[in-house]
Amino acid sequence: MKIVNLSGPAVIDGAVRYPIESPLMVSDDEADRLKASGRLYGEPEDPDDAEDDDVDLTKMKVEDLKALAAAEEIDLGDAKNKADIISAIQLAREA
Repeated sequence: MKIVNLSGPAVIDGAVRYPIESPLMVSDDEADRLKASGRLYGEPEDPDDAEDDDVDLTKMKVEDLKALAAAEEIDLGDAKNKADIISAIQLAREA
C-alpha cells in the first residue's frame, strides 16, 4: 500500500477521485500506474515511512483511513466513524 497525492482527477478502483480528496491509500500497482500517467503530486509514500505530520488524517476518507490502519497493523476496535478511527490511529502511533 502507498499513500499518494493526486495532481488531477484520476480513476481509482472504478471511481473518479479528485486532488481535494488527497492523500489517498492505494495499492502499489495503482500507485505505479498513477505515477506513470502523471497524475501524482510528489512521490508515492510507504505508510510506515510517512511522518505523522506528513499526512493530514482529517482529509482522508474513512475507507482510506481503514486501509492505512490495516497497513500499519492498527486494531481499530469498535471505531466506526471518522473521528474515532483517526483517534485510534493517532493513539497507536503515539504508543
